[in-house]
Amino acid sequence: MLTQTQTTEYLLRQRLGLTSYIACVTRNYHLAEDVYQEICVKALSRDEVFETADHLISWFRVCARNRAIDVIRSREGRYVGLSVDALSALEREWDAMSQRHSSDDRREALAKCMQSLTPRSREIVKMRYFENRSCSEVAAFMGSKIESAYQAIARIHKSLGQCVRQQMEGLNA
Repeated sequence: MLTQTQTTEYLLRQRLGLTSYIACVTRNYHLAEDVYQEICVKALSRDEVFETADHLISWFRVCARNRAIDVIRSREGRYVGLSVDALSALEREWDAMSQRHSSDDRREALAKCMQSLTPRSREIVKMRYFENRSCSEVAAFMGSKIESAYQAIARIHKSLGQCVRQQMEGLNA
């Protein structure tokens, strides 16, 4: 059984992964942060305790997914995003990955890989994911069409994914 202190510490340690998961549902980092905070409050104000950290994370993801979809439906009238099956597959993959590597290892690998990007690619990542800019704004920065911005972002994703996998494989060697 997790104490309230252990629950708080674990949720804070898992903040990046949980917020990333919620961002997959919302496609909006700021909304993902809001949902994360709301579900943290809900988790800590529950009368029932969590049996294990896995129980906590499973409960958190379900609650966060449902809350995020509800918020989007109330704002936009409908939810157009990843299906429940796709989100479930994503959860299983994240669970399997978290058993193999700590989030600190992945974060460190991603930071190293970000440094290997060109300054222009780093700026594109910053604009798109940290400043929540639209692809049309990224295209304007690039001085190109929006299709080119999508292609550039896809190439950056592929490059970062390959680099992080190589970094993580190096940890297993």
